[in-house]
Amino acid sequence: MTPRWVDRLYAAAFGFFWLPCPVCGRMFGGHEVTIECEALVSDDGKTAQVVCPDPACSVEARARNLKRGFALRGAFAFDVKMPK
Repeated sequence: MTPRWVDRLYAAAFGFFWLPCPVCGRMFGGHEVTIECEALVSDDGKTAQVVCPDPACSVEARARNLKRGFALRGAFAFDVKMPK
């Protein structure tokens, strides 16, 4: 596993974001995002923030989204309101 400081330098050098995961708070970079990463939808449903590559965070984000009525399929298909 790559040390976090190396990932941070890589993100900075190539223009990727470096932000905390909205679920676990761990810092991660945009270069680590894959199609398997979920996005946590905001309460108003207008924006979403991708979660870190930890599978547990994707599971938690999916659960939170479903609880609030949003159905997601990966970080690149967000803001889909489920029918009531």
